Amino acid sequence: MKIRCRKSKKQYLGNKNVYEYEQRSICIPSRYHKDVEPFLGSDLDMILKAEKNKVVIVLESREKVSVNRKTIGKNM
Repeated sequence: MKIRCRKSKKQYLGNKNVYEYEQRSICIPSRYHKDVEPFLGSDLDMILKAEKNKVVIVLESREKVSVNRKTIGKNM
């Protein structure tokens, strides 16, 4: 498994300026696809810990917090 780095360039203002950034990604091996499938499309929080020769990445699904859309006092 490797951590991949990809450099991207976006041109804007009629190709006058260029915005460059790096994007890092980790490919998930196919043997773990079934374990990861329930989390696809959901928002995740990430905790990363770097130790001596280890990188520990913990992904937790975010709680969906909805706003109370009922206005108090107007329609009472």
